[in-house]
Amino acid sequence: MTRFILCSLFSIIVTCGAFGQKARRIVSLAPSLTKNIYYLGCPDKLVGCTSYCTEALADNKAVVASAIKVNLEKTVSLKPDLVLTTPLTDPETIESLRKFGIRVEVFPSAVSFNGICRQFIEIGKLLGEAETALEIVTASENKIEQLLEKNPVKNPGRFFIQIGADPIFTVLPNTFMNDFILLTGGKNIFDDLNRGTVTRESVVARNPDYIFIATMGIVSQEEKTEWERFNTIGATKNGAIFTIDADKACTPTPVTFVETFETIISCLAKVE
Repeated sequence: MTRFILCSLFSIIVTCGAFGQKARRIVSLAPSLTKNIYYLGCPDKLVGCTSYCTEALADNKAVVASAIKVNLEKTVSLKPDLVLTTPLTDPETIESLRKFGIRVEVFPSAVSFNGICRQFIEIGKLLGEAETALEIVTASENKIEQLLEKNPVKNPGRFFIQIGADPIFTVLPNTFMNDFILLTGGKNIFDDLNRGTVTRESVVARNPDYIFIATMGIVSQEEKTEWERFNTIGATKNGAIFTIDADKACTPTPVTFVETFETIISCLAKVE
């Protein structure tokens, strides 16, 4: 039995085929949603994307939005029957799209691996790929279970996951990235915070056993070098400071979550 989702429930729904008409022309207003469309094998249905959707840009999909601002006229001109977005999109824009008769589905930020998987299945339903979505989620859950069996951490360690350098930003509780820590049995050194900006001094004071840096490009290596200067913290003493792929670690999809967690387990094995 899987740890996170009652997949049997979704299996019953899939068997009943109770999903309505599937979308054929889709605009995605978030890179993570675009990745999910590609993982579901539906790039042909995607007609518009943001300037940050790398896969779609490589396929020469029409750009209709930046990170937040949407070109309403261009979006409507593509005649989508479905727009996928997040709460980052202006509510007035969402309402305008709906006034044009376009279905808009807003996906809030997932706060756990469980939530990521549920959203993925929902997207699969909208695209007419519910069975494919369920297969990917089941495979992802099974892989997590396998990795947990290999988890080399014998005693819960203290983790700091850094996702920003200027200012320094930490992973917070009640976010899907915090599950990277919880699944190892570890403790987030900042599990008492509700705002992510922290100082280097506060990290040192809380003395993490492991530091994982998920910032972009050369900044990750620069931050690793900077943390290695602090030889009083456990992570430095144990050689437990690592960089991880920010594009994968910070993107809420079942596939990238599992890939990141596998990397983390591999890093922990180097320490234990």
